[in-house]
Amino acid sequence: MNIFFDCDFTLTGIDGRLRPFVTDVFRMLREEGHSVYIWSGVRVPWDIYRNFGLDQYINGVYLKPLEDHHELLAHYRIPIVPDFVVDDNVDPVDAFGGHTVPPYIYVEEPDDHIMRAYNAFQAFVARRLAES
Repeated sequence: MNIFFDCDFTLTGIDGRLRPFVTDVFRMLREEGHSVYIWSGVRVPWDIYRNFGLDQYINGVYLKPLEDHHELLAHYRIPIVPDFVVDDNVDPVDAFGGHTVPPYIYVEEPDDHIMRAYNAFQAFVARRLAES
C-alpha cells in the first residue's frame, strides 16, 4: 500500500525536530512491504528526507495538493494515488482516507501519535484483507 505522510507538524514539530516514533514506523512499514511517501502543502520536503536519515525508507517526496486532491495529483506529478494518508489537516485524510494526528506543537510533552497512526493503518489493512 502507498502511505503518504504530511511533514510540517505531522512528522516534525514546531521546533523542527522529528516527532517520536517516525523512524520506527517508517522502518516497520517498509519491512511489511508498503511504500512510504512524504509531502507538504507548502514546499517539497527534501530536508525531512535527507536531514533525518529517512531516505532508506521513503519512496518519494512531493508537493501536496491543498484542494481538489484527486484531480490535482497529476498536476503535482504524483504518480500514485494514496491508499492511506497521515496528516494534521483533516482535508487530505477525508479525500483519500487515513488518520488525522494533532499538530506536533507541544514537543516537550510525551507523544505517540505516529504510533497511533501506524496502529490505525494496521486496522485499515486488516479490514481490507477481511473484505477481500
